[in-house]
Amino acid sequence: MQIIGKLREDKATDASELVPRFLSKIKHQFARPLTMLFNNSMISGQVPADWKEANVVPVFNGGCRNVATNYRPISLTSQLYKVFEAIIRDHVVEFLEVNKLIRDSQHGFRKGSSFLTNTLLFLDKVLHSVDESQDVDVVFLDLAKAYDNVPHKRLLEKLKKNGISGNILYVIED
Repeated sequence: MQIIGKLREDKATDASELVPRFLSKIKHQFARPLTMLFNNSMISGQVPADWKEANVVPVFNGGCRNVATNYRPISLTSQLYKVFEAIIRDHVVEFLEVNKLIRDSQHGFRKGSSFLTNTLLFLDKVLHSVDESQDVDVVFLDLAKAYDNVPHKRLLEKLKKNGISGNILYVIED
């Protein structure tokens, strides 16, 4: 229920047309059937087919509105699947942290860590080096589309190597 309460109510509707505001209003009445649905997905290792559907909409990035490359596609996926995904993510990250399989320098998807915390730590190291009159070389890479191109088979293999297996791996794969 906490995760449903964290859904952004200003977000657009998904393919099922479930509005986040509606879900947050009925979360107490909806908790038991939703738990049953999530448990069935975990037992079967599959997610409902309609959770895989999305409304893809173009979002304008700037420039001339008549140029297709000035738009980026956004997939509006199931709000229920987002809740399920968040639960799985939290458990996987907790497993990786408890078993020390994720380094402190990895800030993505971790509670209390973000691009900002990573940048601040980097800046602190650079300033410390400058204070110590040490040379600093910095290389910046633009990984803006890196998450759009994750090789799924490689991700699944990496999860397996780190002890994620069984139905949770099947759900992630599905």
